[in-house]
Amino acid sequence: MSDLYQFHAHLELQHIFLEANAERFHHLSTFIDGYYCYRHQLVTRQGKADWTQIFEHGIRSKAASQIADRKKLVREPRLPFAVLTGKLKVLVRDDELNLESLQSLLDDHLEYTVLTREEFQRLKAAGLTERMPAGYYCPASSDYQNTDARFEAVGIEF
Repeated sequence: MSDLYQFHAHLELQHIFLEANAERFHHLSTFIDGYYCYRHQLVTRQGKADWTQIFEHGIRSKAASQIADRKKLVREPRLPFAVLTGKLKVLVRDDELNLESLQSLLDDHLEYTVLTREEFQRLKAAGLTERMPAGYYCPASSDYQNTDARFEAVGIEF
């Protein structure tokens, strides 16, 4: 059965590749979610990608680990989709996009967290739902390439 999931993950990877090459980045989140679900075997009984299982699979904040009701939780990529898309755009710009580099990018940077709605609102209020703090991009900063930087900026602990 694992081979079937890997087949579907590869199919989603090809969708991402085609959309990125066509520079249609606005639909990528659907394919990225599908890739993640198949890659981690988060599927329904019928074998379809099931993003709701991310709530069980994702890394929970300390506060979220105390809550069982999924309606009080939010799934959030560790690295915002806009930042992940930016990394993808760099691959396209530098003509380095191929299936291997795409898979490497996603496997290295695509991870989900589970937050409380209150924690998500703190991220939103700080303007960190679609971007990383400036230190993430600055080699001299202690937050350089730290994927937890935006969570740490608003006091979210894992």
